Amino acid sequence: MRDALLPDLVGTDNTILYWAGKRLARNFPLAKDEDLPVFFEKANWGYLKRVKSKMNRQVFELSGPIVEIRKKINSKCEFLLEAGFIAETIQNQSGFTSEAVIDTETSRGNSVFITVQVDQRDPVDLNTIPDKDLLNPSREEL
Repeated sequence: MRDALLPDLVGTDNTILYWAGKRLARNFPLAKDEDLPVFFEKANWGYLKRVKSKMNRQVFELSGPIVEIRKKINSKCEFLLEAGFIAETIQNQSGFTSEAVIDTETSRGNSVFITVQVDQRDPVDLNTIPDKDLLNPSREEL
């Protein structure tokens, strides 16, 4: 339903989904790094796994039946909502500006690869991060 409805609502300006993902991450701040895959599973976004990690760059693989179904239904489905959520979560947890891109070269089959770049020269103003209770999805229902 998502891949049938959202393209009609946003038209060609699909980048709004990325910003919507960032907004969701501000509304649902995660307590710790390990909560990201748990949140993805509970939100029914798929299985998220960090496959590479360096100080300023992280690569995630998003897979699972929901990713497979979405790609079968719409070969041009977008994962910008998920990318925005990951970027904002890492930014809020690290304290540095972070942006994510979907790696279209390696995102084949039933997996999507999302690369997050962390700019350690650009700290985030902590006053811009909303003061909300942190979620711990491994212990709480979403």
